[in-house]
Amino acid sequence: MITRSAMTLLQAQVLKSTVRDPARQKRPCIASTIAASALQRPYLSTSLVWESAVLERPVKMVGPCSAAPASSLSLNELEAATLPGQTTLTKELEIATTCADLRGVVDSVRQGFVVERVPKARALDWALTRGALQHRSGGFFSVNGVEVGGREHVLLYQPQGAVTGVLTTVIDGERVFLLQARAEPGCLNEVQFGPTIQSTPANYMRLHGGVATAYVEDFISYQQDVDVIDDTTQLDLGERYLFKSKRSILLETTAPAVAVGAFVWATREAIREAVGVDAFLNIDLRSILSVARWSVDAAVGELTPRSSRVRQSLGMPLRPDVLGRIFSMLGRAVAPDQQARFKPLDQLANWREDEWGWSERANAQGFGIDFHEVSAAHREVKSWVQPLVNSAGEGVVLLAARDAGGVMEFFVNIAFETGLATQFACAPSYVRYPGEQGDLPRWFTSGDTRVLSKTTESDEGGRFYRDASAYMIVELNDPDALETEEGAWLRLSELKMLLRTSNVCTIQLRGIISQLLDARCDD
Repeated sequence: MITRSAMTLLQAQVLKSTVRDPARQKRPCIASTIAASALQRPYLSTSLVWESAVLERPVKMVGPCSAAPASSLSLNELEAATLPGQTTLTKELEIATTCADLRGVVDSVRQGFVVERVPKARALDWALTRGALQHRSGGFFSVNGVEVGGREHVLLYQPQGAVTGVLTTVIDGERVFLLQARAEPGCLNEVQFGPTIQSTPANYMRLHGGVATAYVEDFISYQQDVDVIDDTTQLDLGERYLFKSKRSILLETTAPAVAVGAFVWATREAIREAVGVDAFLNIDLRSILSVARWSVDAAVGELTPRSSRVRQSLGMPLRPDVLGRIFSMLGRAVAPDQQARFKPLDQLANWREDEWGWSERANAQGFGIDFHEVSAAHREVKSWVQPLVNSAGEGVVLLAARDAGGVMEFFVNIAFETGLATQFACAPSYVRYPGEQGDLPRWFTSGDTRVLSKTTESDEGGRFYRDASAYMIVELNDPDALETEEGAWLRLSELKMLLRTSNVCTIQLRGIISQLLDARCDD
């Protein structure tokens, strides 16, 4: 038996210290700037020179790169040429200031990326071991049969918590974010922007035998020039994973590195434009953006919603009685028959194995397990074969909004999901997973609604093959709709408090809230 108490999500992980060593406030200088032409990234429209005299202070933007002298020296040669007494670190960095800039990075990463469905016999590193489909290393994830409440399920099991995090820095009072264009076999459009790091321990410990994960040391070890802004533990897909959680981290560095390859620094305006684009920012990145601090005042330099109605809701005071009711519903007990038990894949009555993988005899969960061979120039390993969940249809995620006395509110559902270690979590107003069957809610199909934002998003491309869902925020003309549903109407300020609390909100809720940065709610 797998007990949820034994799978606590508050894993014993030591947070990085943010205490700085005054004796190490300065770094050796670089006498000249690095030429922008050496980066060979012409698709970025803006290239800036940053100068930092003391690393304890925010980096200062000092002008366009055309004003900076180019140098043919290597970075090592420049550092070797440092004169005694110099304390200024000058580096030439490029920043994406628009969504169009970001598209150029995606296009470059897509080159050389190929995905092909193959028979399971080609997956030499994967085998059915002790009733579960596992990687030979014992890392990454496994595909397991699970019995819950007398019902059989296939769920992914990944006891090692993944690390997802974004590295940021501040220039002239404005935060910029280091994004990674990730080519994943299951992504819609093949390449989407993800966090700076999106890695399981199996990846950053290099069980795959490939190269090291870039920037991982900033997130898993102490670095003098890095401060922790956010560090929470968050839930993953409760109907696809068994007890999976991940760390969601936002860091700030005072010594930003030049972004090369699949990485790019992006302004908050570029990100705000991008959240409204289909399958462009992956769900892990959207999750971190939703958990991050937002400001009602754009002058503060943090992420700021475009809509005045959204900003007003963000600035409203919290209501202790409403939040207390939410936590009361989340704390309910579930009958013992809801405990999960592993069951061998080959003993599941509704599942069968063939040369391509595993599939259902009758549609219940709505997906199968296929194998795919992947070639990717910008990943730690250049080619591999792996299983992917392949769902039979598109999912739907709806977040209902209303005007309550002039204040915008959003309906959060309290949902039970099979694989959640917490059993219950705050979810969007309605969720239908890809491949699942079911009618859309009447409050949505009645036609008495207005769509405020809509995107199509895919689940994590490293586990799911183009499993897409329509994510929509819809405003209801009837402010009393959903009053009989299990949940509560929340101000955005209250939603943000829940989002910034560990293990309270589903990944679909974290994903859809990111749309509020750009949602056109004032029209």
